[in-house]
Amino acid sequence: MAERTRTMSGVELDGVRTNLRLLALTLFTGSVAGMGAFMSVKHTLMPLGVSQTWAYVVMALGGAYNHLLARDLTESITLALGSFLVGLAFHVAVWIAPLWLLPYPPLARDVLLPKMLGQAIAGAIFTYLMTFFGAYFATVLVGGYLEG
Repeated sequence: MAERTRTMSGVELDGVRTNLRLLALTLFTGSVAGMGAFMSVKHTLMPLGVSQTWAYVVMALGGAYNHLLARDLTESITLALGSFLVGLAFHVAVWIAPLWLLPYPPLARDVLLPKMLGQAIAGAIFTYLMTFFGAYFATVLVGGYLEG
């Protein structure tokens, strides 16, 4: 009786590596941009001597890195969309984290959660959207010009 071994072909292994690379880059650039979005809104939490401009620079870097770290335009677009959503989720999670880190009673959490979610999304969505995708599209435009 012949033994069967299950092995992955080189093509399947490359697909797994590509997907893991894409996931890692999406999480990295999204969390960088999301932290920049949070710090741009909550600039009172920034260290002394650091201006609010640095938060916008961090958001722009998160958008630009999507195209710079991608292998082709398809991967770049996938990274940009995924990173934007990860960054937005990161921003919202950091914004509402005090509800679970501080000793709030459950009723207070129920009352404060919708208000804080609304503030988190409304407070940064426009700035985050414009800065992130502005830097991304500028990088795509310059990259396309330099390649062609």
